[in-house]
Amino acid sequence: MTEWYLVWVEGLRGPEPQKWSSDGLWGQLGRQDIIVRFPLTDQEAKLSLDQLAKLHPVPLE
Repeated sequence: MTEWYLVWVEGLRGPEPQKWSSDGLWGQLGRQDIIVRFPLTDQEAKLSLDQLAKLHPVPLE
């Protein structure tokens, strides 16, 4: 079963949300620009990035 994650990464203009699947996650784990990763429920995985960013905001430093 594929699991989904909301991942916040360092972008050129600040943190950017991305949605990653467990199928492609393994190649991404070594990235240095990952801020935080949130596992998503099946219902959350169907939401847009804008909706997910509101549910799981990037942590403040």
